Amino acid sequence: MNPRGDRLISLFDAVLLRTASLLVPSFQREDWRREWFAELWHVRRSYIGIDDTLSWCAHREIARFCLGAFPDALCLRNQPTKSASAHVHVHTSASQTLLCLSAALALCFVISRLLPGVEAENEAGHYQIKPGVLLVNEAAADDNSPSISTALYRNWKTSPQRFFEDLAFYRVSSEKADASASDLWNIAHSSANLFSLLGLPILYADQLAISGPDHDRNLPALVLSHDLWMRSFTGDPHIAGRIIRVGSASVRIAGVAPAGSWQLPGKPDAWILESNAQIASNSSSRSDGYLLALLSPRGKAHISDPTISISALNQDGVEIDLFGAPIVAPIEGAWGIFEFALFLALVALPAVISVSLGDSDITSHRPSLRQRINRILFLAAKLALIAAIGFFASLDLAYVNTIGYSPFAECSQPLWCFAFCLFGFRWAIADQRKRCPVCLRRVTNPASVGLASRTFLGWNGTEMMCVGGHALLHVPSLPTSWFSGDRWLYLDSSWDFLFADSHVY
Repeated sequence: MNPRGDRLISLFDAVLLRTASLLVPSFQREDWRREWFAELWHVRRSYIGIDDTLSWCAHREIARFCLGAFPDALCLRNQPTKSASAHVHVHTSASQTLLCLSAALALCFVISRLLPGVEAENEAGHYQIKPGVLLVNEAAADDNSPSISTALYRNWKTSPQRFFEDLAFYRVSSEKADASASDLWNIAHSSANLFSLLGLPILYADQLAISGPDHDRNLPALVLSHDLWMRSFTGDPHIAGRIIRVGSASVRIAGVAPAGSWQLPGKPDAWILESNAQIASNSSSRSDGYLLALLSPRGKAHISDPTISISALNQDGVEIDLFGAPIVAPIEGAWGIFEFALFLALVALPAVISVSLGDSDITSHRPSLRQRINRILFLAAKLALIAAIGFFASLDLAYVNTIGYSPFAECSQPLWCFAFCLFGFRWAIADQRKRCPVCLRRVTNPASVGLASRTFLGWNGTEMMCVGGHALLHVPSLPTSWFSGDRWLYLDSSWDFLFADSHVY
């Protein structure tokens, strides 16, 4: 065939290939066009005869080759559309790491809001006994045994006091209640000012319900402990105003005492608030109970020791020796426990992992100031999320099997929190070391470099690369004096052609 005919047919073949390339997705079009034209050149070279011309048979084969590009283009077009960096795995991205940590934090927070034990500890840490409250006992008596008679309390109550601002009294007895089928309740018959002297509120109280109709106004008020409220009334927040029978008398529930805010002797399950006249009429003058006294400002100024000796007269005018000890609620609170556990975790962290993030001074191609700030903020965000997860997860694990405040759960909470924070921070720093300082993605494709027998003569260790082509991470297999830690080797623009499909910034 003549050269002019060859040029016309060659032009027609080129038009076919360019038309087929228009069917290819735009981000792959140029690559496939180059590929087809390169193959076309090889096909044409294979059919050229001795006289440098192409026969009609050769042109038919070449045209058939060009037409074969259309099925390829349609196949590429029907594939799911992917961006040029679609094959770069997103599970290593910084945003997804923070998203997973945030999801874990949200889950721990929701669980903590559903556990009654966590709410009980929050109440126990929030409501504290008023400073200056003393438990008064006979000097020879045990703190947990009642030793103050009702008559002595009435005598002190009606006598002027030098160092005490107010007095409260209660006695504990086991009584049957219709709200409980089998258990006996430890009922504390107390003076009406007990909770005001302790400085504790009555929760879930409904004054309108407590007042009630005229024939119910003279019923004694009953205050439930938090544990009894959860155990016998399933934590009903509308419990105030209900009338139940305790012993041989009917009482009206006034509310619920805060959970675990104090450890009163006798371990009462509920308190019946009575006037001084009712206390005198319902008990013998010789029956013993517990006496609480609130120091006045004058008493606080004259008494420096936490425990004091008291000389007083009994109802017969005989001098007796009494002993006053402060009522201290041994409750640190969830936040105080977390701060202590977090401090211990930070102190112990250098013992389990090196806090260095790798050396990058060996090269002049370093990240910009903005990229370095982003790296620091990313690490800080991980540490903050892990600390928050440790706080809520420790509460969940400590109080998962309890419905109220528990000293044992409070002791186990710092252990869980310490473990979560310590090993969580260790993971965060180890994860940060394996992340490219430029794009914050984890490096991949580990490869062994060097020989172990030449550790002191050349570099020996593991080399990993950033999928975006920003840097290489060199981890020595055996730390030496000249290569003791991880090193980042930043790549310049001459390496970009190797990562043409990974546009990660």
